Amino acid sequence: MLKFLKNNTELNISGEIDVYDDVVRKTQVIRLIESSGFNNLVSLTMAITWVGLIWDKLPPIVLSVWLAMMIFLFLCCVIVQHLGLYKKDDFYISAEVAKRWYLLAVIFIAMGWGIASTLMFPYRQIEQIILAFILVGVSASSLSFSNVTWVYSAYVGFILVPLAVRLFYIGGDVYYALSGMTVFMLGAIILAANRINRASSDALRLSLKNEDLIKNLTRASNDMESLNQSLTTEIEHVKKVEGELKKAKNEAERMSRTKGEFLANMSHEIRTPMNGVIGTLQLLEDTTLTESQREYVSVAYKSADALLSILNDILDLSKIEAGKLEFESIPFDLREIVNDVVVLHALKAEQSGIYLKSEIDKSVPDRVVGDPTRIRQVLVNLISNAMKFTTKGGVIVRLKLKLKDEKETLIRIEVEDTGVGIPTSKHQKLFMAFSQADGSTTRKYGGTGLGLAIVRQLIEMMHGNLGIESEVGKGSKFWFVLPLGIAGDQESSASPKVVDIKVELKGRVLLVEDNPVNQMVAKKMLEKVGLESVLAINGREALEYLQEERFDAVLMDCQMPEMDGFEATRLWREQEQLSGAKRLPIIAMTANVMEGDRELCLKSGMDDYLGKPVRQVELGQVLRRWIINNEH
Repeated sequence: MLKFLKNNTELNISGEIDVYDDVVRKTQVIRLIESSGFNNLVSLTMAITWVGLIWDKLPPIVLSVWLAMMIFLFLCCVIVQHLGLYKKDDFYISAEVAKRWYLLAVIFIAMGWGIASTLMFPYRQIEQIILAFILVGVSASSLSFSNVTWVYSAYVGFILVPLAVRLFYIGGDVYYALSGMTVFMLGAIILAANRINRASSDALRLSLKNEDLIKNLTRASNDMESLNQSLTTEIEHVKKVEGELKKAKNEAERMSRTKGEFLANMSHEIRTPMNGVIGTLQLLEDTTLTESQREYVSVAYKSADALLSILNDILDLSKIEAGKLEFESIPFDLREIVNDVVVLHALKAEQSGIYLKSEIDKSVPDRVVGDPTRIRQVLVNLISNAMKFTTKGGVIVRLKLKLKDEKETLIRIEVEDTGVGIPTSKHQKLFMAFSQADGSTTRKYGGTGLGLAIVRQLIEMMHGNLGIESEVGKGSKFWFVLPLGIAGDQESSASPKVVDIKVELKGRVLLVEDNPVNQMVAKKMLEKVGLESVLAINGREALEYLQEERFDAVLMDCQMPEMDGFEATRLWREQEQLSGAKRLPIIAMTANVMEGDRELCLKSGMDDYLGKPVRQVELGQVLRRWIINNEH
């Protein structure tokens, strides 16, 4: 058996080497040890109870030896668990050896119960029933052993198989039935435990893979940056030679395109499974869970959310440094953007026990000209940062007018919190990439330190100014001032008005998505907001549904086999024009979130855009905006 434990660390079930298998196995063994103390205590209590019940029915020496063996095995488990020998290599035995002996002790405890059901089986029916209940109870309380499937199977097998054989050996209809039920229960709980173990192992393996993906992405980004720096040095060196300069320029353009393609591919490939992870956790959070399960879901959701934030920060910083960021100059309603962002974060603020509100100066122009997407991004970063460092009180977003003439206006936006505050000596460091006010190993708040660096660069690229006012223990105020144009009366925006998120939805949505996990997540989210959905797996199938049935909106993925979302949207818009039909809202729901992807979707004929991973609140808000406005 010890040899099996050792060999099992090298190969997975299919016989193929798995780079994560060893880590997953060790983690599952540790979870088994740390969570099985109660089961061992139950087993010992039942053993003492059983010996007390039949003390005068069997020779005391037999019962004493059996009970002494059970107590000894229990103490072995307690010593390994309580002293933490399973994670100490500086003891006289290694951690791996301690783990193996713990598992063997568990198996021997099960064998002890098997001996009880064979050599110590009572003759009176009432005592037989008591023993059966004890054995079933010990088996039922051993769910913590399911972290390691073979240990759990062996444990319940050594306990219940001898009982089933003994019942069958006694004979009679009742005992035959009891024997069969015991075997059926054994198979059922082993199958259930195997499924639980498989799901737990898959989730752990997925987490390890995601961590490796982020490391590889960071390493690749650093490598690209190093190549760009080397290229810049080379260009400066060969300025005098016109031919070499042209060659270096061409090489720089090629590298820039390669980097853009790499970032786009990495973003899409990571966001697609992340949409499944975050979406499934959102759905699971709405189900009936125990307190422990809800805590586990909350931890997993926060971890996935943190992983996505890191990914977004790295991609944004890479795009800025690569010069891939372009800015729009279109009319928009600044008040609407501020209110949208506040509504988006209101639920999270409520869950954190703080308030989040906005104060908008009436003198601010109704419509201005600038880049609404980048202003929204700056606000989201500042509000998220303020909420992270605020545990009491809350956050206020203020919108003020500083100057105004016929063509241009100067707007000041403030995000003030009642959080921990920041020392004056740390203010300049805040806006540097990969830096935080508290860089010690004991810092309380996480993050990459990229958010404020991205905010600073976006503000500067929009010709604005950014500043901070803060006092330790009293909170912070981040502000920025932007010059924006004033929109004329003839200029209008294509975006519909915001609709109250409490308004209930009714209708049918065509979901065009080829990924099975994302299909399931989207359908469940649509059910949550009250919408019926019909699934199409590619653009060609979507066109067939649109020609035959009526829908209130379409959620369209962009990258799909046979026909992508862009082509399907273009063809449907042509059919609408030919038939004179009312325009059907088509909303992009895609993992393509690089610069220009949103504009590409709108240019193809789509009405709005949702980047993956999709949040249920954002999905409901967008659908309410289009479906309800489309009804009027």
